[in-house]
Amino acid sequence: MITISSSVKGQLSITFPFDGAVFQRSTSNTATISIAGSYTGGVERVEARLIAVAGGTGVGWTSIDTAPAAGIYKGTLSGVTGGWYTLEVRSVLFNNVVSTATLSRVGVGEVFVIAGQSNVQGVENHGHKASVDANDRIKYVDWLLPCPDGTCQNVDPPFPQISTLNSTGQAVHIAPNGVTSWAWGELGDALLSRFNVPVLFFNAAASGSSIGNWSRSADGLPAAHPHIGIQYANNPNFPYHYLRKALNFYASLFGVRAVLWHQGESDSIKNRNEDPNDNTSAAEYRDSLNHVISRSRSHSNKAQLPWVVAKGSYWGPPIGGGTDAEVISGQELVIDTPNKIFAGPNTDNIQLPRVDGVHLENVSGGIQGISEMASGWNTMLDNTFFSAAIPYAAATPPALILGCSGSTYSITAPAGYTYFWVSGNNDISTAFSNTQIITPGAGTYRVYLKDVFDNIILSQSVTVPEGAPASPSLTVSASPVVAGQSVTLYARGCMGAVSWSTGQSGYRILQAPTQTTTYSATCSIGSCASVAANIQVSTCPATATLSSPYVSGQTLTIKASNTLIGVNAIRAGANITYDAKNSVTLQPGFLAEKGSIFTAVAGVGCSN
Repeated sequence: MITISSSVKGQLSITFPFDGAVFQRSTSNTATISIAGSYTGGVERVEARLIAVAGGTGVGWTSIDTAPAAGIYKGTLSGVTGGWYTLEVRSVLFNNVVSTATLSRVGVGEVFVIAGQSNVQGVENHGHKASVDANDRIKYVDWLLPCPDGTCQNVDPPFPQISTLNSTGQAVHIAPNGVTSWAWGELGDALLSRFNVPVLFFNAAASGSSIGNWSRSADGLPAAHPHIGIQYANNPNFPYHYLRKALNFYASLFGVRAVLWHQGESDSIKNRNEDPNDNTSAAEYRDSLNHVISRSRSHSNKAQLPWVVAKGSYWGPPIGGGTDAEVISGQELVIDTPNKIFAGPNTDNIQLPRVDGVHLENVSGGIQGISEMASGWNTMLDNTFFSAAIPYAAATPPALILGCSGSTYSITAPAGYTYFWVSGNNDISTAFSNTQIITPGAGTYRVYLKDVFDNIILSQSVTVPEGAPASPSLTVSASPVVAGQSVTLYARGCMGAVSWSTGQSGYRILQAPTQTTTYSATCSIGSCASVAANIQVSTCPATATLSSPYVSGQTLTIKASNTLIGVNAIRAGANITYDAKNSVTLQPGFLAEKGSIFTAVAGVGCSN
């Protein structure tokens, strides 16, 4: 082990994944976790480990990048079992830990996207509950897609800030459109008790929406709100756009098990429906929902994306007449297990009558309708479902390259996408472009990449240095050395590529100098190089005869690995030491004048 000076220690960061992230597990209860970040200083490899916190099996220190370059590392831990972990990453140089970084929590578990209307979107002040898991393993992203003045916008979601679904507050928004914790905190806890894995929810449901709204907006066609008659959300892409954003962004980042669908109440009020196309028969409902499912699969490039379809249509008096057999029949006609469309719970028999005629509610001291819904979903998401519903894993974040030419740094993303570059963890704010390479100033940058399906992949961060690369700090394993003896030269503090005056490269090189030699090395990123750093390696002979005088003012130690023979003069004012491994011999002609200091040492020399 080689001690690394504090002056050349580097810093290390984890910029992917994000704290609290949950990645979809496979049917074999494993996932591959991508890990990436930045470092400064010299690093030969980066290692990572997972410490099991609640469930799961820890993973010991594993090399994830054996050739990090230009301050960027990237790798994976594969076969990680479902569970809740602390992630630790460390950088290593010369088998010595340079720096460490920690991500408090990351999980492998279940990811669900909810879609439908208000009985799954959530309604405020209806007695909803939340997760009570002490380890904060039921997660969501708190963001509501903006709809100023009732006009919903085709914006991309912001950088994901992951929260815990343990609050019953009214301000909880499960991205991109969920309202309150509703039944999902309880369902998460129920799944947690069965599988001991974290659960991440996204909610794309839309209040009051009809199946016609969903099917037509999936093609960008106008669709009137079934209850008020105007264009739904004043945007022909809605409500389907909520679901598409959830699948293209969140399911891409974290993976997904299934879409949980509950909708049909609006289609039961045929006599009040403001859109004549929504007087829904069983066949019409079937065809419309099948179209939504088909479009969700093609738009996300997930050809067998599992769906779970609940049976729900109830709207009681005074507005509705209760359960609608046509809607229920249409939902039943969609169920097709070989096509990965599974049966969800029947909610029409929960909490009858309902306080407002349609919405479930946890009544204080009375019926717990929302909780019964959570229980119903848990029942239908049985072991058969989890073995048959083949999930989709998270997309692998892209590798970025930091380059430099003519003192200008550049960051290059992989080809084949459109791009939105940001500083730090900023959000997507305008349109994507074809800018694959940027030349930014000093700072930290990411890129959002969008593929041809509109799936978005979020990269790691890259830190651009200020100014030219720093010169490396050079040391040598021994000096002086016997002429011809092998020594190792070390370069530290360079986050780029080290080039030596010998023509070699790397953080350490082996040399066997036959005479005292000065070596130099530079640190390069791309074609930009640092000022050269120098180090001298002194050599000493096996036997040497010293004949030249040493004069006043000289203070020297002369070494040999065997014998020193002195036939010279040491003048007044000189301070000279002869140091030889075996013997120092002073022959006729040797003189140490009055006023000089002369020392002879036998038994040490340059024995190293």
